[in-house]
Amino acid sequence: MSHAMFRAYADAVKAEIGVATTTRFIALAETTDGRFGLFHHSMLPGAGGADPHYHSRISESFYVLTGEVRLHDGTGWRTARAGDFLHVPENAVHGFRNESDSLVEMLIIFTPAEHREGYFEGLSALLADGNRPSREEMVALMEKYDQYEVDAPDTDLDHPHSHGDGHGPHHGPGDTPAHRTPHVHH
Repeated sequence: MSHAMFRAYADAVKAEIGVATTTRFIALAETTDGRFGLFHHSMLPGAGGADPHYHSRISESFYVLTGEVRLHDGTGWRTARAGDFLHVPENAVHGFRNESDSLVEMLIIFTPAEHREGYFEGLSALLADGNRPSREEMVALMEKYDQYEVDAPDTDLDHPHSHGDGHGPHHGPGDTPAHRTPHVHH
């Protein structure tokens, strides 16, 4: 017979990703028998997030708890607020970033789990102590965990007649385009 597993929020393993993002591991692959992974993602104002990318073996979902986060749905960027949800099937392009001046908190769900916590731990290690990893190091980590960046439309879906998103660079404090903190997956 199986047993239920409880984890208090305060007991969740936490990964500091650069200076602007914290990810708490709520449900790990080992906890769910690999069925899904659940992560609580907190992003300070201006946090870079993840450039558009896809996963070939996993789906990903985002549920916004607080703040406003920019989500890329494969066609462009849109603002998501508390209560908004985005589901991304396998091979679908997506991304996220915090362009606001407020904290963003969201839940990120991966199905199956694919030991996604390894990606967040790797990202935390690469960016520890102000380290600026090479593009090659970042790509190697992403590809190890089924994440592939792509060029995608930079359309602002909130303002469809504008060109680009009108918000300047997509990176957060201390990030450079080659060293953004790619997600989560992504």
